[in-house]
Amino acid sequence: MKNEPKYRRPLNTYQIAILNTLYKFRFTTSALLADNQQTKSLRVISSRLKILVDQEYLGMNYDSSYRIKGKAATYYLDTKAVRYLREQPYTNEAALRSIYHDKRTTDTRIQHRLNVFKTYIRFKTTYPGRYKFYSKSELITKPFVPKQRPDAYLIDSKTDQSYFLDYLEDSMSFWTLRKTIRRYINYAELEIWQKYQSNPHPVVLFVCETEQLARKVKSMVSKELDKSYADIQVVVKLDEELTLD
Repeated sequence: MKNEPKYRRPLNTYQIAILNTLYKFRFTTSALLADNQQTKSLRVISSRLKILVDQEYLGMNYDSSYRIKGKAATYYLDTKAVRYLREQPYTNEAALRSIYHDKRTTDTRIQHRLNVFKTYIRFKTTYPGRYKFYSKSELITKPFVPKQRPDAYLIDSKTDQSYFLDYLEDSMSFWTLRKTIRRYINYAELEIWQKYQSNPHPVVLFVCETEQLARKVKSMVSKELDKSYADIQVVVKLDEELTLD
């Protein structure tokens, strides 16, 4: 039988912030959370995470194989956190239901979610207050996005330019990459955006894990656009050099 935590204090502001962050991005490490909260104290962050795990708000992925490989523990929302978030006015039931599957998610999918979170932090620190960043969880009921939702939807508050963002990893097959590119081109050809929005079509932003992948994706995008009549701008950026100025 699982040991019951010794205390059940009400959630404080810092703990609620962690739950909200995980609702948005689904997975985190202590280091990413520290970067997001702009604190250098990993000890404080680790303590907050441990308390939430002990109180059964968070689940944790960590075993001996993580230590051997030098991998950081990853954290996700557990059932008790989902119940808490269900009572909040800003959450969506469909998103909360999908969170129940996170405890069985593959390492590849977890890493992808972490990469998207890392990209958000990069925007947050490079352009403080400039970009509104909506994650996949926040787009689940939005009719103006592709049916297979992007990793994020961004709005530049300075220019009103918007972006559909997908993070692409080296592990993705040629056919998965092509399908991802074609998804946005098909969406543009059907003029779905124009049915819901009056402002210009979002730029499609592909953030690539490595320079080699970025070159490959640029070539694939060029070939696919040559075969299409879609009026769409696609930008390919290397993760480590991600800027939009």
